Amino acid sequence: MQQIYKDVGLEVQEIKRLTEDSYAVRLKLNGVKFDYYAGQFIMLKFDPLKETEDFKVLNNIPKTQSRAYSMSSSPVNSDFLEITSKKTPNGFISDYMLKVLRPGDIIKVSGPYGKFYVDENENENLFLIGAGSGISPLMSILRFYLDKSKNSKVIMLFSNKKFSDIIWYDELNTMQKTHEEFKCFFTLTQKDHEDWNGFEGRINGEMIKKCVGDINNYKFYICGPPLMVDSTIIDLKNLGVEISRIKIEKYD
Repeated sequence: MQQIYKDVGLEVQEIKRLTEDSYAVRLKLNGVKFDYYAGQFIMLKFDPLKETEDFKVLNNIPKTQSRAYSMSSSPVNSDFLEITSKKTPNGFISDYMLKVLRPGDIIKVSGPYGKFYVDENENENLFLIGAGSGISPLMSILRFYLDKSKNSKVIMLFSNKKFSDIIWYDELNTMQKTHEEFKCFFTLTQKDHEDWNGFEGRINGEMIKKCVGDINNYKFYICGPPLMVDSTIIDLKNLGVEISRIKIEKYD
């Protein structure tokens, strides 16, 4: 049975801006044992929230807050845990992390949780489909597969509104240049880049078919907004993919 850790205090190592409204937070492990499967999530507890000139805790909101975040780091990495977050209009904690959190701060971490993960002994070909911040657990799965040199093929299809929204764009391109078993495809729903030569529009069955040869030779992991996940499941079923070969995680 997997061990669940409770309120482990970890120090913020780095807050890395990825796009205008997304960032990664790395938490030092410093020798702390924290085992997890690629794709799982953790609970971050901010106890108490700090206040600054740019950030105030108003309307009697409790100063202890907890939020769930999927890890984007690989379980093979024993130096840090990493979560990837995207700021949203009503994202109280995402706003807090971007404005207030600094290296050296301590966050209490509990977990891991969730059934959206790959088995560490799995060697199947993977097709990862994500949208927006849904890239986070898919990055964990991708990094894990490449770290373990499993010799399996991995395809990623990643949807964003605009080119400037693409999280981890440079790293994903570097990965496919250095790992011949990995191929990444991007699609934009609102093209904003003159030289764009990727897909355009929402993810659909035709787009998926253009990314892969034998679709039945892959296991699918889908993460993103509920409507995107649900429509992709329908597309895959229409393409003949068995539901047992599809795993999903919805980001509300």
